[in-house]
Amino acid sequence: MFRYRIYRACFGGKSMKTNEWRTFAGAVMLSATVSALASMTAPALAETLKDRKCTGNPDIPWDEQIVGCTNAIASGRYTGKDFFAAFINRGKAYQAKGDVDRAIADYDQAIRLDLNSARAFNARGSAFFFKKVYDRTIGDCTEAIRLDPQFVFAFNNRGSAYAAIGDFDRAITDYDQAVRLDPNAAYALSGRGNAYKAKGDTDRAISDFDQAIRLDPKYVFAFNNRATAYQAKGDIDRAIADYDQATRLDPNYAVAFNGRGTAYQAKGDIDSAISNYDQAIRLDPYNPDAFDNRGSAYGTKKDNERAIVNYDQAIRLDPNDAHTFINRGNAYAAKKNYGRAIADYDQAVRLDPNSAATLYGRGKVKQFSGDNAGGDADIAAAKKINPDIGR
Repeated sequence: MFRYRIYRACFGGKSMKTNEWRTFAGAVMLSATVSALASMTAPALAETLKDRKCTGNPDIPWDEQIVGCTNAIASGRYTGKDFFAAFINRGKAYQAKGDVDRAIADYDQAIRLDLNSARAFNARGSAFFFKKVYDRTIGDCTEAIRLDPQFVFAFNNRGSAYAAIGDFDRAITDYDQAVRLDPNAAYALSGRGNAYKAKGDTDRAISDFDQAIRLDPKYVFAFNNRATAYQAKGDIDRAIADYDQATRLDPNYAVAFNGRGTAYQAKGDIDSAISNYDQAIRLDPYNPDAFDNRGSAYGTKKDNERAIVNYDQAIRLDPNDAHTFINRGNAYAAKKNYGRAIADYDQAVRLDPNSAATLYGRGKVKQFSGDNAGGDADIAAAKKINPDIGR
């Protein structure tokens, strides 16, 4: 399960799915914003922003920073760079708390105060990434790069946005530039590795993850991402070893537990897989992938009732994932509840009308239910897309 790293002042199982990838980017973006914007805050007043608990650094609780920055802004005592920094710092605090709209409003104000601030544009771009408004992320990062062509984090962040929309070649070009500007940027190497992996070039991906880990031996994301690359190559034992290291470095990293579950499932160790999915769900009960994967594991054990319960929850969390509807349809078909199975296949086809596997699966279930004409039509449509399906 790889995740893109995005920096605010720098963007920086199913194996990892798209939403997990985006989460990775967001996590890194937030941590880097703190470091990249810190240099902007150099107030010279008798009562500094630090005195107000408005620093933009995580050593002060974000709730306290929101209050402190708000009081500083309202006080009328701060002007120029200090007034600008108060909006930036409060934006970071709002973003860290997940209140992205308020963060964007503060970054908007910071940009109005200084139209030449590359870091303010990049910070707003990172917030748009959290909202999955990738064209705005790309636009803001492009403006940041225009204002500061040496801005490593902006190249990294724009690369993450390009990767999120599937433009991996442009993503790699931006990551390349980030690495040229800072050869020690482990986050950019890891991001580039993710893009190479998405393109199917797992060897180059692993090479980038190796370099990221050499630069930062405690880089949890790089271990997790390298695990997904090894898993894609079929080297399950090395994948598990990297997931093990990721969970040792961060015992609360739900994505790594979910990934390790998929690796154990690939080895046929279903009980270990379920145990890892259980832990992933305890740590992050809002991750649909972990529920989908656990449903698949229960399905392998022919426990279709439990499988369906997990698919239900995955669909509640993400009603737009065709894969989960197919899985639940398979579980209903195994229970010979063909009506419910076909309803799930119907929804999967609506979400992904060009999936030969979905059309073929629905066709077989229709045949089992006695609708031979409908089944034959679905299978014929599937074979138009993939002539080899079913062979």
